[in-house]
Amino acid sequence: MLCACAPLSPRTSAPAHHARPADAGALAEHGERVEARLAEQESAYWLLDDNAEALRVRIALVDLAERTLDIQYFIWQDDMTGRLLMQHVLAAADRGVRVRFFVDDLGMVGRNDELAGLAAHPSVDVRLFNPWKVRFPPIRPFEFVFRIGVLNHRMHNKLLIADGRFGIVGGRNIGDRYFGVYEEFVQNDIDLMVAGPLLEDMARSFDTFWNSEHAHPVRADGPEADARLAALRRRCAASVAANETMLSAFGAPVEGWQDYFGAVMQSAMHGPGELYVDSPDVRADASSGLYEQFKSLLSRARRELILSSPYLVPDEEFVALLERLVQRGVRVRVLTNSLASNSHVVAHSAYKDRRRELLETGVELYEMRADAEVLGRYRTPPADPNWLALHTKAAVVDGRWSFVGSPNIDPRSMVLNTEIGVVADDPELAGELTRLLNRDMRPENSWRVTLEPGGWLKWWNGDDALGRQPAKGFQQRAVEFFLNLIPIKNQA
Repeated sequence: MLCACAPLSPRTSAPAHHARPADAGALAEHGERVEARLAEQESAYWLLDDNAEALRVRIALVDLAERTLDIQYFIWQDDMTGRLLMQHVLAAADRGVRVRFFVDDLGMVGRNDELAGLAAHPSVDVRLFNPWKVRFPPIRPFEFVFRIGVLNHRMHNKLLIADGRFGIVGGRNIGDRYFGVYEEFVQNDIDLMVAGPLLEDMARSFDTFWNSEHAHPVRADGPEADARLAALRRRCAASVAANETMLSAFGAPVEGWQDYFGAVMQSAMHGPGELYVDSPDVRADASSGLYEQFKSLLSRARRELILSSPYLVPDEEFVALLERLVQRGVRVRVLTNSLASNSHVVAHSAYKDRRRELLETGVELYEMRADAEVLGRYRTPPADPNWLALHTKAAVVDGRWSFVGSPNIDPRSMVLNTEIGVVADDPELAGELTRLLNRDMRPENSWRVTLEPGGWLKWWNGDDALGRQPAKGFQQRAVEFFLNLIPIKNQA
């Protein structure tokens, strides 16, 4: 069982390295057909923009897997969709699929029994990234204070690889808000499914984290292990049954996942790709990781750069990079959350201090509307969420290079957390991503922020303008005001 106060101990049975890609089964067949159409060094890509589709594709991968599942997430929420996908993972393990389940410990507070139950399955190995030594929830804040230099570094990666043939990387964690069924609000988000040679780089990335000194296996020994696994199964089954109507959009189609996935394959785009990924070492120099690669990518721009970042708190070096691009004639457009659409007001408070500086460089700045018309695109019926939040982390450079991944443009992503993303050299993919971002920057979906004479800011909605930032009401404005007084913005 989970230790109450000591580091989690290794389990020698855990596979240290990824297996060779499956050579039999549905995913192997689909993968071979896709790869047969690729030129040398090319990989295949599918943009997952629709929230419901993003979960259906994940379920299809899990259900069609016959050999391996490597799963790595920052957050796996204990909610409807979290339990639904967990149920499918357990079913895959029951078929004999080898599952490596790797999550950051930050979101696992109070879920020790659930982790131990999952680890009790003979086909599942579970590891936590950079865990608290003390597992008792009320004590964790005190440990954080004394070990902040270590515990403040989190694994923000999102990665799922099935049979070594298909992988998903992007902005979505596992939870209701990412798949359109959270009643309060839902996320505007994007993932990228990948097949081809880039899968090997993604698998090696998973291995690097899995074998890191910061990855601690969860023990599943003792007489209560089987009881915890049985309890986890009951919990998932009860949740899925109780929320059958809300989860109806994610059920297997009549024709089955095999034909469904075959139809998905028809929309493949292709081109050379590169994986950007940080080191799992929390002491590593951030200047050698994803942030530097990302800035190098953006510096290639000669005509146009489009950025989407939910939390936008650029450092001086990043602002200077954007200014240099504008000065040499590059049109730079940046989309982020408004105060009204931001689910983390503290992050907006930090961004607010950078907004004027960004506009002074000549950057075009857009803020997502909470009441965006595109909200309907991201809700999954019968859910009827109240508002929309931007969660897409993406970039398009010169209509040629596309970046889709997990990092925000803020100190936490660029310095403290580990991140992952894919860069694809494919004009077709870049065109599709540009279309989505252009849609999100239209007046019915975003406010255009401008710097007026005298230094005043205005928020434009077509021909109409506001003289102060949009918000959901007085309470949100008050919270944002008081957060401005607290010196925690470098943690945004």
